[in-house]
Amino acid sequence: MTLVATVVLAGALLPTVLTTLYGRPVDRLAGLMLVGPLVTLVLMVLAAGYGRSAYLDVALVLSVLSCAGSLVFARFLGRTL
Repeated sequence: MTLVATVVLAGALLPTVLTTLYGRPVDRLAGLMLVGPLVTLVLMVLAAGYGRSAYLDVALVLSVLSCAGSLVFARFLGRTL
């Protein structure tokens, strides 16, 4: 069950990563804002599947950092447009 959930969430990452890499600046921001929670969910599912709390710690730190990174990118984007 954990493997299926991980594969589905990892499959959802592909369009967001492509948008983040090759889209317009506004689309890149949207992709960046979606990648953070998806990777956090993947790490949380892996933590539940393997029974390791270290993955949960990494997921929580990643969620905070991805939020901060999105805000920095949005501020930069606001200055350039």
